[in-house]
Amino acid sequence: MDPTEARSAVHDLLSRMVADRLVVGSAGNASVRIDETTIVVSAGGRAVHHLSPDDHPVVDLATGGATGGLAPTSELALHLAVMRAFPEVGAVVHTHSPYAAGWSVARLDLDFVCNENIGPAGERILVTDPYAPPGTAALAEATVATLRRQPGSRACLLANHGPLAVGPTPEVAYTVAQQVEWIAQVTFVARSVGHVHVIPPADQDAIGTTYGFTVARVTDHR
Repeated sequence: MDPTEARSAVHDLLSRMVADRLVVGSAGNASVRIDETTIVVSAGGRAVHHLSPDDHPVVDLATGGATGGLAPTSELALHLAVMRAFPEVGAVVHTHSPYAAGWSVARLDLDFVCNENIGPAGERILVTDPYAPPGTAALAEATVATLRRQPGSRACLLANHGPLAVGPTPEVAYTVAQQVEWIAQVTFVARSVGHVHVIPPADQDAIGTTYGFTVARVTDHR
């Protein structure tokens, strides 16, 4: 992907977050990989309707230096850490969608409860631990560590903050972000009216076979 395409992809992700009510104001951010050495990250501090694709800077993965556009998102360290740790990731989407953010505040993992779990791909959507403030190196480190606890997973919840989704392409990463919010909402409703019945591991694997994916398993049970 060239820089122009990556900038347009980032801008489209931000626009969709607003349209789908996954963020409010200037909240939320995204990044898209250009190649093995550079990414585009969303510009910081402005709502998307005050931005154009050219405002999103190109960032060197090795140095974190930004060129072109406006200053990058305050979560630059988070995007750099994920892109460096997982070279297969082509896009990162971080929203503040309300139900998923609510679960992150409760610091409760989301279990495999419905077909929509095929997007996040893991048996659970894990919450980062310990808590780390937004925009910090500690948050970046906690996020990478949480994703590594469940190799192959495409999502986690940043404690007291909101969800993060990754994927090989911007479209996949965004779909995962939507599915995380759906799972959080469905789980909330199930808890409100009765009991949350988690799909057993064998049936999770059967669903995975049907839809052509492998369910990521938690390897680090803290």
